Amino acid sequence: MKIAIVGSWVHNQRGKEEFFSKSLEKFSVEIVPFKLSEYFKGRLGNFLSALPLPSPLLYRINRELMESLLKEEVDVAFFWNCNHILPSSLQRLREKNVKIVAYNNDDPFGSVIDNKKPLIHFFQFFWYLSNLKLSDINLVYRPQNIKEAQGYSSSSCIIRLFKPYFIPELHKETNLKLDRCSTDVVFVGHYEDDFRLDCLEFLFENGIDLSLYGTGWNHLKRSKLIKKNKIVGVYGKKYKETLESSKICLSFLSKMNRDVYTRRCFEIPAMKKLLLCERSEEMLEMYVEDKEAVFFSNKLELLNKVKWLLANPIIINDIAEAGFQRVYDNKGDVDSRAQQFLEIIRELQYD
Repeated sequence: MKIAIVGSWVHNQRGKEEFFSKSLEKFSVEIVPFKLSEYFKGRLGNFLSALPLPSPLLYRINRELMESLLKEEVDVAFFWNCNHILPSSLQRLREKNVKIVAYNNDDPFGSVIDNKKPLIHFFQFFWYLSNLKLSDINLVYRPQNIKEAQGYSSSSCIIRLFKPYFIPELHKETNLKLDRCSTDVVFVGHYEDDFRLDCLEFLFENGIDLSLYGTGWNHLKRSKLIKKNKIVGVYGKKYKETLESSKICLSFLSKMNRDVYTRRCFEIPAMKKLLLCERSEEMLEMYVEDKEAVFFSNKLELLNKVKWLLANPIIINDIAEAGFQRVYDNKGDVDSRAQQFLEIIRELQYD
């Protein structure tokens, strides 16, 4: 089977296409990469990357995409977070009997009004949503997206949940002992106008040793936590080292994306680190509370959980060990997800 993977292929984004491709190749799949990031250079490129307006660049991307995929005679075209592909391109692929798979781990289905998303959200996902009716398979990130995708898809389309995963090569289990950790609590993630800043400031004000990394934080000049240091993003090896160096690893769920889990809910346990995550029904299904992961719903519960854990290092180690076992038992690794991907494609043969 020959599969084209059309996506950003940006390495600092956890190399998602690269490592997913390597996993597919283990199952005798030939990969044809199409790298959208190569088209978005400079200020104009960055602007058009975020906002896929009709432009000479948009038409060039689609023209060269067709030239590449038709020349390679691919069996399947997997469009991963692709907001720049025109319906006419997918129609040409369908005429050549290329099976089309779409996936977006953002939240393209979220209502602009109900979820307070900026107007750019509508334009950003316009082509993606328009294309879903032409897809043979639509993969979705969250359980609630299944029903939402049905409203955009054809009656014959296969719609399946496709959760995030960890990459063993990047998220290896740590051997660092707790007494060698340089901080008690760490959060790596973007700023969002939900309760995450309130929670982090509450920990900081109550004397918790806390480290913060990510994007979008430095405009919050009034926050004592932000004033302490310039907040920067961490990627690749630095991302792993940052999580390794903390006793407790925090995870918040994006309200803008209506998340019920995140990639970190797989990556942190895979590194044999303790996951302290915002509570959701889906997280409670994945991990046994206070045995395989620890959860909170408000800032006071968060503080109490942190104090309990820091006073009981043996419990931290036990939960981290159990979470590590659980994420592997649940087949949360990239190879298992690649196998699931191929099983879904094979459904087309029996449809």
